[in-house]
Amino acid sequence: MALTSQMARTGSGGRLYTSRRRGRRRANRTRRVVGVTLLLVLISAAAFWWIKDEPAPAAAEAARAAEPGGASEPLAIGSTPVAGVTEPRIRFDDAGSNPAPARPEPDELTMGAPLPPGGANHSPIADPDDAAPAGADSAVAALIADAERALASNEPLVARLLLNRALHDPRASEADRASIRARLSALNDEILFSPRIVEGDPLTERYVIKPNDSLAKIVKAENLAVDWRLIQRINRIGDPRRIRPGQTIKLIRGPFDAVIDKSDYRMDVYARLADDGSADARVYIASFPVGLGQYGSTPVGAWVVRRHSKLVNPPWTNPQTGQRYSADNPDNPIGERWIGLEGVDENTTVLSGYGIHGTIEPESVGAEASMGCVRMRAEDVDFIYELLTEGVSRVEIIP
Repeated sequence: MALTSQMARTGSGGRLYTSRRRGRRRANRTRRVVGVTLLLVLISAAAFWWIKDEPAPAAAEAARAAEPGGASEPLAIGSTPVAGVTEPRIRFDDAGSNPAPARPEPDELTMGAPLPPGGANHSPIADPDDAAPAGADSAVAALIADAERALASNEPLVARLLLNRALHDPRASEADRASIRARLSALNDEILFSPRIVEGDPLTERYVIKPNDSLAKIVKAENLAVDWRLIQRINRIGDPRRIRPGQTIKLIRGPFDAVIDKSDYRMDVYARLADDGSADARVYIASFPVGLGQYGSTPVGAWVVRRHSKLVNPPWTNPQTGQRYSADNPDNPIGERWIGLEGVDENTTVLSGYGIHGTIEPESVGAEASMGCVRMRAEDVDFIYELLTEGVSRVEIIP
């Protein structure tokens, strides 16, 4: 009697199927080959997206580049906006004027970042009281002591100069530098990022508002190389449309550059006074904590802030999932600010889509959590947005 497994079977369509071992083996081998091939393709695609960063809100950048006022912005190292999905056209970088400007911004852009009651309102890296120098080199210790005496004599600019030299002294230890950065940051909050004007400061000056002035016009006419919102911030101006002729305000003169230390998850901001490579050519301003790309994917090298790249409240599309976030979506992972970066050395010129942006996960700052970009807390990226200038500000990412 034939076994059941040896009998012909009838399918639902009435066709007969006979079991054949050789056929099964060939089919199994074919399925294995196809399965392995599909797995390799999926792994390759996943690896690509892990390495690739959050893409710039490219269409919004392109839309801004096409605006009539774009040509009057500071010149940048030549770049072509990265192609991307079409996004709504958004206007940026104009202040409310007195009277109202010809190109009014949406309300959420007109006022810029919420103004603090005082100070720069950024996340401190270290507290001066908790970062006293330990075992400083005698020359470095002497500079710090001289700076303290200058502060006691009400000479803050002399103190800043001496502390800046101590910071850049190659004999300074890491503990020295942490302490010096904390002291300089606190000093700059007092004399730079406040309405106080210290005579002789090369970074600041007085300005008397003229009829028909606006903060954006002043910044452009005076070639300050900062965002108009920084002038609003330091002068505690609640509504930039209500500045009045004859009013004296404080101006800050850039440019400002940034150095991002991957090993310490820290961004240091400097004012650039010269390009001669001397210790006094750049003045340390402040430090900010940052988040970086997973698995070390944030690329090291030299960058410049891409022209027409700075965006407020940008739309964004996740390249891994295809999910699109509109400009006003509170769940937008890149937050409220985007600062595009353009590579300018042999390591970075071939890269695109990288930038500095906010995050809705502040707990991820200080860790490797992004797709390669530099992320910052909301209050910090607002401040950096105001300090860095398109086509002018340099950003260096070091290991």
